[in-house]
Amino acid sequence: MIEVYSMHDDDVIKGKYLVCKSDYDLGVNVLFTLINKLDLQRSLQKSKLYERLGRDLVKGCIMPPLTLAFLASDNHANNDLQFYQTFVNEKIRSAFVLDGIQRLNTLHRTYQQKPNELDLTKSLFINIIICDSKDNLLYRMITLNNGQKPMSARHQIEMLADSFLGGNDVPIVIQSEKESAINRIPKAYKKADIVKGYIAYITGLLNYDNQKIIEEKMDELIAEKILEYNISAKSPEFVEVLGIVKKFTDSEVIYKWFENNNNFIGFSVGIRKSFIFLDETTVEEFEEAVKTFNRAFNGIDPSKVKLGKERRKLAQHFIENYSKTKDYTDTDFFNDFMNLL
Repeated sequence: MIEVYSMHDDDVIKGKYLVCKSDYDLGVNVLFTLINKLDLQRSLQKSKLYERLGRDLVKGCIMPPLTLAFLASDNHANNDLQFYQTFVNEKIRSAFVLDGIQRLNTLHRTYQQKPNELDLTKSLFINIIICDSKDNLLYRMITLNNGQKPMSARHQIEMLADSFLGGNDVPIVIQSEKESAINRIPKAYKKADIVKGYIAYITGLLNYDNQKIIEEKMDELIAEKILEYNISAKSPEFVEVLGIVKKFTDSEVIYKWFENNNNFIGFSVGIRKSFIFLDETTVEEFEEAVKTFNRAFNGIDPSKVKLGKERRKLAQHFIENYSKTKDYTDTDFFNDFMNLL
C-alpha cells in the first residue's frame, strides 16, 4: 500500500509530483521488479558502499527516498489527492524507477541474504512523478542522475566540518586564513588544518590528499573508509578530540607541535585507538613525550626522506601507541623510526 501525502505541480515537465510513503515489503516484492524498464537506467552495482547500506538496513536505517514515474495523459487537470492514491496503487507495476535503482537492488539483495533480519514494515519514502511525455521523463532522469557532478565525499566532509567548527561546543579557538590576517588570536588554530585533521580522523587516512592518486579514485577511497569506520556510542566525537587538544594547548611546546599540520594529521588518525590514554594524560606528561619525539625526529636526515609524509606516519605511530611511547627514550623512538621509515 502506498500512502500519498501531498501533490504538487511540476511546471517544467508539465506533470504532477507526489510525496508518498510505503514500506520495505513493497520495495522488495513490487518496486524491485520495476528495475531495468528503461534502457537508459544504470547497471546494477555491488560496491562496498552498497554492502554497508545493506548492513545498515538490517540494523534499522531509513533508506533515502526513491523516485518513481508514470506515463499518463489524463492527470493534469485532476487535483484530487484520493484520485492519485487510487491511481498509484492500481498502476504501480507500470511505473519506472527514475532514481534509486542501486538502493532497491541493495534492499532486495539484503532481504534475500537475511530474510529474517530485515524489518519489512520499515517506512519506505517515495517521490512519484506523473506526466504524459517520455521525453520529459528522460529529461527529469538526467537531471536526477547526471545533471551535475556529484559532490565528492571530501567536499561533503569539508562542508560539514566548516559548519560545525563554528559552533559553541568547539573547545579550541579556530580562525580562517582571512580572519587571522586581520586579527591573529594567540594560540588559535588554522581552520584548514583542523578540517584536514577531521578528514584524517573520520577516514583513518594519513595521505588522503596524495596528488599521485586520481581525485575521483581518492574520493571513492575516502567514502569507503568512512563507511568502514564503525559508528558506535563508544566512538568519541571529533569535538571531544579537540577537547584534548584544548587541554594540551596550555603548553607552548605542544601547541607548536600541533601547529605543524602533519603532526596534527598523524595525531588525528592515531587518537582513534588511544583516546582514553590521551584523555587521562596530564599536560606535563604529554609535553615530555612530545619533546622526546621531537628530539628523535630531528635526527632524521631530511635529504633522505619526504619529511612531511614521514612526520604524519611517525606522529600517528607515536599517538596510536601512546600507552607505550609515553615512556620512550630518544633511542626507543629511533628504533621504531628505523623500522617505519
